[in-house]
Amino acid sequence: MKKLALAVVGLLILTTLSFSVVKEDKAEVPQRKEMIRPPYLKEGDTVALVAISSRIDVSKMEKHRKAIDTLRSWGLHVKCAPHLFSQDGGWFPADDSTRASDLQAAIDDPTVRAVLFFRGGYGAMRTFDYLDFESFRKNPKWLAGYSDVTAVLYAMNSIGVESILGTMPGSFIEDPTARDTSAASLHDALFGTLREIKTAPHKYNQKGEATGRLIGGNLCLITSVIGTDVDEDMKDEPYILFMEEVDESVYRVDRMLQTLYRAGYLARAKAIVIGHFTGARQGQFKTDVYETIHSYTEKLGVPVIFGFPSGHTEPNYSIYIGRNATVKVDENGGVMTFEK
Repeated sequence: MKKLALAVVGLLILTTLSFSVVKEDKAEVPQRKEMIRPPYLKEGDTVALVAISSRIDVSKMEKHRKAIDTLRSWGLHVKCAPHLFSQDGGWFPADDSTRASDLQAAIDDPTVRAVLFFRGGYGAMRTFDYLDFESFRKNPKWLAGYSDVTAVLYAMNSIGVESILGTMPGSFIEDPTARDTSAASLHDALFGTLREIKTAPHKYNQKGEATGRLIGGNLCLITSVIGTDVDEDMKDEPYILFMEEVDESVYRVDRMLQTLYRAGYLARAKAIVIGHFTGARQGQFKTDVYETIHSYTEKLGVPVIFGFPSGHTEPNYSIYIGRNATVKVDENGGVMTFEK
């Protein structure tokens, strides 16, 4: 993790120097950091499956085998991490260093072109002290997942490498007769055919158009990384903030939004995109979860999309974290378009 911190500091210094030079001529124009885009997948490539968060339910091995078969049906070779289905770590598959070693091996393996996190839950950040991302920029590959994996994607963003926030094999639909739109979206993101995502009109939408680097993910994890070594300084760069959450009381969502508000995250965003807030419990709070979020976003004066199809329910569409994107909202709904 020390090497990650040094890499981040180096990048921030370079970015600051670059920004300072440009600022002499055009102080009003923020400069976007150049991000590294891993090569898109093609048939015959190898992907690795790892688990660095909560352990996987081995009583559902038939479902897990079908998920792996789905990846193979895309023309991919699949490598399972040594401790993918281990049960030796209590809440986790294995201890922190062992889970980290599985991820590090997949990152360092030159034959692996993407790393897919099998499930989320809790525990990804506990592995960071054992990880060395220094070589990752030299041999970048796609990292994909959501929920607790948001922390890993923040680490990728901080060192300047794009990643994918999207469904995981553990969430693939088991029914072979049903179309798994979430898995299909992950396929499109990995293979480079994802261009835009459209949404229907929503009463809390706010019209407008904005462009910026896409950041965010699970709201709890977003607030958890604030002030850490993977919380990139985005004060001098336009960004679009995406948020989703699952099984949280509305008052807890309000508390996390207060944190983002007071940390300046909301005020600095050029657009806000709200995904699924699944299973939000209102309790004694006076407003439902989307009304609560709206009470924060309506004051910002930026484009806002509600009802974006990403998060902890179907469909869970994939998006590129770290990619420049444009959000446009009008009376017909919203659209997020990714830079080519």
